[in-house]
Amino acid sequence: MPQTFPSEAECMVHCQSTGRALVSLTLSQSGETLGNIVISLFTDICPKTCENFMNLIKGKGSMQYQGSPIHRVVAKAYIQGGDVVDGTGKGDPKYELPDETFAVKHDAAGIIGMANNGQPHSGATQFYISLNPLPWMDGKRVAFGQVVLESSFGVLKAVEGLSLNNERPVPEVTISEARVLLEQTPVT
Repeated sequence: MPQTFPSEAECMVHCQSTGRALVSLTLSQSGETLGNIVISLFTDICPKTCENFMNLIKGKGSMQYQGSPIHRVVAKAYIQGGDVVDGTGKGDPKYELPDETFAVKHDAAGIIGMANNGQPHSGATQFYISLNPLPWMDGKRVAFGQVVLESSFGVLKAVEGLSLNNERPVPEVTISEARVLLEQTPVT
C-alpha cells in the first residue's frame, strides 16, 4: 500500500520533503460532495506527464478537469475520468503524450496513471486511479502518482459502490473542484 497520511497538512509536509507536487480532486454527485482525492504526483519520475496533468487541473487553455465526469468505474480495478472534450470517454483532445516511463508499478490501490486507447504513446487527458493492484497494466500504462490522503480511499470505495449503467455512475459523478495544493521543483 502506498504511504498515506490522515490529514492534508501531513500530505503537504510529506510532499515538501520529497519535492513532489500535491493535487486534489473533489468528486460530487447530484450536487453533494463525495469527498476529496488527494494525490502526490511523481514529478521526479514523470515530469512531463505530471506537468500535463497539473495543467489540466489548473485549467490552462480550453481544457480542464473541473466539471468533467468520472465516466467509467470498473469494480475491483479502477475508476476513470478526465475526458475533458465531451465526457464520454471517447473525446479526442487532438494531442497525445509519449509514454514517459513505466518505472512506477501498479502494485497497490491508489495508483494514478494515464489512460490510453490501447496503443503506445496515446495518453492525453484521461486518467485512472487503481482500486487494487493492477500488475497487468505495468509496461502498458504510465503511472505517475499515488493517493496519499487516507480518507481518499473511502471516497474511491464509495464511487466503486455506486449504481452503474454500462460502467458509468448514475447519477453522474463529476470533478467539482480540481486544485494544485503544492507545486514545486523536485528535490534532486
